[in-house]
Amino acid sequence: MQRHPQRDGRNITVALIPFGVIGLFITSLLQAPAESEPFPLVSAHEIVADLPALPEIPVVESAQPPESEAEPELLPSLRQSTDWQFVEVSYGDTLSELFVELELDPADLARLLRSGEDAKTLNAMKEGYKLGFRLGDSGDLDEFRLIRSPLQELAFKRDGQEFGIESIRHTPRIETEIKGGTVYSSLLAAAERERVPPTQSMRMVDIFGGKIDFMLDTQPGDQFTIFYEQQFLEDEYVGEGDMLVARFVNRGKEHLAVRYETADGLTGYYSPDGNSMRTGMMRNPLDVFRISSHFNPKRLHPILNKVRPHEGTDYAAPTGTPVRATSDGNITRASRYGSYGNIVIVAHAGGFETRYAHLSRYADGMKPGVRVRQGDVIGYVGSTGSATGPHLHYEVLKDGVPRNPARANELLPSAPGIAAGEMDRFRSHTENLLAQFDTLNRELVRRSAGVSAD
Repeated sequence: MQRHPQRDGRNITVALIPFGVIGLFITSLLQAPAESEPFPLVSAHEIVADLPALPEIPVVESAQPPESEAEPELLPSLRQSTDWQFVEVSYGDTLSELFVELELDPADLARLLRSGEDAKTLNAMKEGYKLGFRLGDSGDLDEFRLIRSPLQELAFKRDGQEFGIESIRHTPRIETEIKGGTVYSSLLAAAERERVPPTQSMRMVDIFGGKIDFMLDTQPGDQFTIFYEQQFLEDEYVGEGDMLVARFVNRGKEHLAVRYETADGLTGYYSPDGNSMRTGMMRNPLDVFRISSHFNPKRLHPILNKVRPHEGTDYAAPTGTPVRATSDGNITRASRYGSYGNIVIVAHAGGFETRYAHLSRYADGMKPGVRVRQGDVIGYVGSTGSATGPHLHYEVLKDGVPRNPARANELLPSAPGIAAGEMDRFRSHTENLLAQFDTLNRELVRRSAGVSAD
C-alpha cells in the first residue's frame, strides 16, 4: 500500500492516467526503433460529401500525464485541505489493517460499516481506491472518504457517536480531442509517439479488433485517427471519456466506426451505413501479447515431453494482464480445474464454448450463471495449473470439439447492424458527429503536412 502524508495542494502531483499493464507492454514488448520524421496523413474518405459544410472547429490541446511517478488522483477540493491524510489501496489491503496501522479507534470502523447500505463497499475495496482520513483535535476520526474515481466518492461524516454517509457523483465538463498518426512498427508504438492516452489506444483495438489483427495484420504506412472525449473537474483534467469516432487505414483499406446508442439503450460502434463493428467472436482475448504456442493436434508437450494435442492457443503476457470474453455468453465455470489451474468457461450461442485457463485470479463477480458481453474482462493472466510461465491458454470448442481459435471468428456470424426501422434515428444521431470528425481530420491532415513540410 502507498502512504501519502499530510500535504497541501501545492506539492501534490496528480496521476492522470494509470498506465498499469499497458505501460509495461509499451515499454517492454513494443519497443520501436527510432523513427524518421512522420510523413503526412492521407485524408479521410469523403464520408459526408452530401452534408453541408461546417465551419472549422479548433482542435483542443489535451492535458497529458506527467513523465515522473505520480501520486494518486485526489479531488481538487480535497487537495486544498491541509488536515487530510490519504492512502492508496494496494491489492489485499483491508480497512481493518489500515485502521491499526494509522492507530485509529476500531470502534469507529464498526460505526463506518453500519452507517448505511453503501458502506458495504468498505468490505470489498479494490486496488487503486483512495482513502481519505481527517482527524479532529482529539485525534478521533471526524471524516472519512472512499474515492473510487475522481467522479465517484463516498463521504462519511461524524454525527455524534455515529457516522452519516453520502454518495457523491461529480459531473465533469466534457471537451473533445482528435489525434492521429502513422504506424511504422506497431500501433501502440505509433499511439505512444503521438501521445494518445493508453485507454483510448485500447479502445481503438477493441473497436476494430474483430476486423483487424493488430499483432499480425498491421504494416508500416497504416494510419489512425481517433476523436474522443476528455473529462475535467474544476478546470483540471481527470480522465478520458467515450471514443466518439475512430478511423484506421489498414493496407490501404479504410475502417470507420462511430459510437451510437440504440433506442433500446445499447451502445456500440457502427460503420456510417449502420453495420456493426463487432464480429461474432473477437480474434484474441488479450489486447497485447505474444503467441507462444499455436493450436496443434500433434504438439510435443513442454512438461510431459510426450505428443499431446494442443487444443488451443497460448498467449504469453505478464501476470495480471486483463483477459476478455471473446463473445457474448454465460459463464458455466469459474474455479480451479486440474491442469488448467484457475479457469473461466463461457457458453455461447450455437453450441460454442470458450475456455480461459491458468488465470492468476478472476474479475469481480465472475461465477456460473453470470452473463458477459464480448470484451468484458473476466480474469487476469497467471501461471496456475500446469504452466511453465505466465500465459493464457485459450480454447474454442464447437459442440465439444476443439477448433482452431485463429479461425473461430469465421465460424460465428457478425453482430446485427442497425435495424431498418431505426436507420433514420441512426443517421440523425451520427451525421453531425461524422461531419465534425471529417472537419477536424482535415485540419489534422493540414497541420501534419505543414509539420512535415518544415
